[in-house]
Amino acid sequence: MADLEHQLQQDRALRNAAKRLVKADFGFVKGDMAQKGLGGRIAGRAKDGAADIAESTADYASEHRLQVGTGIAVAVAAFAGWIFRDRLADAVYNLFHEKGLMEQAADKAEQLAEDARSLFD
Repeated sequence: MADLEHQLQQDRALRNAAKRLVKADFGFVKGDMAQKGLGGRIAGRAKDGAADIAESTADYASEHRLQVGTGIAVAVAAFAGWIFRDRLADAVYNLFHEKGLMEQAADKAEQLAEDARSLFD
């Protein structure tokens, strides 16, 4: 029976020590949260993540200058095309649907000749 009581005392001591550790850890977490709130933690992690992304991007850009330059040129051309999309669409339409310069000049000359004939008739 003495062994059983001794084992019970050791188990209680171990339980009480574990309980004190958990309470101490909980106190540290509460103190840490009070010092820097949840919003500050989220902002700090987002800032660190953004800094890592910026560093990775800079490394990639320095290693692959030609690809990055080509990508930027394509993006600028696409942006300019989008801004001037109406003018470009009109130019393409006119290119395929209207008469060319020589055909317009021939029509104008024919009209002038017809007007001149009507004057003499």
